[in-house]
Amino acid sequence: MILSLGRNGFAESLSVTRHRRPAAILPRRLRHENHLSCTADRLLWQASGRVAAFRLLSTTPPSTTKTPSQDTPQPIPPLSLRKQKIELRPAPVKPPKVPPTPIASSSTPKSVSPEQGIAEKASSSAPAHTTSSVVETTKHDYEDASQHGILIPPPENASWAMKLFHQAKELFKFYMRGLKLIYTNRKRVQDMHARVQAGGPPLTRWETRFIRTYKQDALKLIPFALIIIVIEEIIPLIVLYAPFILPSTCVLPSQKDRIDAKKREKQKTFVYSMRPVFEAVQQRASANPGISAEALLDHEGLISITGLLSLSTFGPRPVRLYRLKRHLETIAADDALLKHEDMGRRLTQSELREALTERGIVTDELTPKLWQSRLHWWLTRVDEASGADPISQRVLLVASSGLGKF
Repeated sequence: MILSLGRNGFAESLSVTRHRRPAAILPRRLRHENHLSCTADRLLWQASGRVAAFRLLSTTPPSTTKTPSQDTPQPIPPLSLRKQKIELRPAPVKPPKVPPTPIASSSTPKSVSPEQGIAEKASSSAPAHTTSSVVETTKHDYEDASQHGILIPPPENASWAMKLFHQAKELFKFYMRGLKLIYTNRKRVQDMHARVQAGGPPLTRWETRFIRTYKQDALKLIPFALIIIVIEEIIPLIVLYAPFILPSTCVLPSQKDRIDAKKREKQKTFVYSMRPVFEAVQQRASANPGISAEALLDHEGLISITGLLSLSTFGPRPVRLYRLKRHLETIAADDALLKHEDMGRRLTQSELREALTERGIVTDELTPKLWQSRLHWWLTRVDEASGADPISQRVLLVASSGLGKF
């Protein structure tokens, strides 16, 4: 009985165990699946953490602070280190430029053109007239005229504006007096002509030059009067750059000295730079004794002779030739008057120097005694060739003076 009870109890326990095992396995499976999912998540987190740690270790974060070396600009590489631009379009290759080989100069010296000689001499010696130099020149002219008693100086206690107004007023009065003087000279010229027509003494050299100067001033009267009325302030510029516009009665003493100095400087420029041209003129004249002035002077010869005579070198050849002939005809008439008046011994130093300048003879660095001898040489040489063409003969004398052959 006891044995039967034991078997029954064991059998019931087995049956109960069989009925309860599925219920116990289900939570285990759930726990196992949860454990697997957690393990997978842990593995993924560990993997992502390792990758993140690898990234943190392999890359450096950008620094927020700037070093001094980064602030300084990087030097620009030279052109030789830069990459050259590649032209993708097909084009013919140009050969490299070869510098021209210098040509050996010949033994015979080549003359410089007159225009180039004047330009080089002016650029090297003559200073440029700036605005300040014009103002200083005007002040000097006014002070010099005040010392000569031509202009009244301003009061000593006057202000700057009053001094400027006083100077402008005095200059305006001076120019108006000069224009009135032209009208006065007209009456004097009429009296001279009336005397000669009435059978009186002939005109002297001084009277002849006075009449010629009056005719030149009469042509400049109307243009200069318009300049004074419209814009008087540009007269200092006219004195510096265009002195031929001014009448002789409207030029201050210092202005006249400056105009004459420019003429003499122009003469020296032609003397120093045009010697080969003057020699060619003399050789051409010796080969053809009866040659005319038109055939004697070529392009360079005409410019050189007119420049040495202080005439304008601008214009075409017919204009230059007409200007030269008219000037030499005036010189021929003046030579006759000088011979009649004791070979120019009655002239003052200023008149003597002006006469030599008109004949193309340089007077700088010479004494007045040499001036007189130069004029005597000119007048005697003209007498020796009285039968020749007066224009051609004087052209040869001008060329000789340019060469220094007296």
